[in-house]
Amino acid sequence: MKKWIKRILFTLLSIIFVLILLFVTIKPRAYYIINYAIGAQLQWFGYEEEGNEMIETSIKNLEKFSASQYHLVSIQNTKNGNFNKAIEYLDKASELEPKEVDGYYGWVLLYYYRDYEKALFHLNRYDSFTPDFDDYVGDDNILYAKALCYKEMGQYYKALELFNEAIESELKGHDESWISHQLYFQKGRTLHLLGEQNKAIEYYDNTIRLWGKSSEAFYYKGLAYIELNNAQAGYENLNKALVLIKKGYKTSDNYVALFDEVYQAEIEKTINEL
Repeated sequence: MKKWIKRILFTLLSIIFVLILLFVTIKPRAYYIINYAIGAQLQWFGYEEEGNEMIETSIKNLEKFSASQYHLVSIQNTKNGNFNKAIEYLDKASELEPKEVDGYYGWVLLYYYRDYEKALFHLNRYDSFTPDFDDYVGDDNILYAKALCYKEMGQYYKALELFNEAIESELKGHDESWISHQLYFQKGRTLHLLGEQNKAIEYYDNTIRLWGKSSEAFYYKGLAYIELNNAQAGYENLNKALVLIKKGYKTSDNYVALFDEVYQAEIEKTINEL
């Protein structure tokens, strides 16, 4: 009886070995799907070169590689700082399914790559798919995202126009508490860059009304007062910003520096130079 069991086990193991050998040698579609999945995991653990090599092999040998698959492998490349490869994958994903990818692509180009013209191309195309609806990209109203692009390109009046449209869009069916404090803050920064300090202060105050611990709003409000030759008010607001940021209150992101983000050393330097 034991001999039969041994023979059966030996036969099963032999069959499994042959199947594995055939699988690795012939490399059917399933092999490359598994290869892709392993490559993606290697990326996640930081083995970017090895992971991308396995993914590239799978792409070349699979007849159809979907936009969502290109999109997924681009995300980890972006997080790992492998930007050229991430853009390559996103370009391919966007060509295949612009309606599904353009919103994310435009948002990533804005925040991670700071390629504002290309970001606007993808954001505008994404927005055109739903002309009667204001989409969201990431956590942002798409009008706000486009306004940031124009602001960073120095086209401040176009940025203001879009910030106003974004505020109007956010208030449809909602009260002011629905609005992100960053929307008011960035409109304030744009007015400030145009030299309209009094109007900028108004929007920094709006920001503070929505979130009273916005160290960046107090900081730039302080700068605006100093530019208006009101040193006392400027100093008071800068100190409020410093107290808040020392307690950890600031708008930030785990992966990228935000626009007009403030830092403790920056605030301290400004106060010491007064």
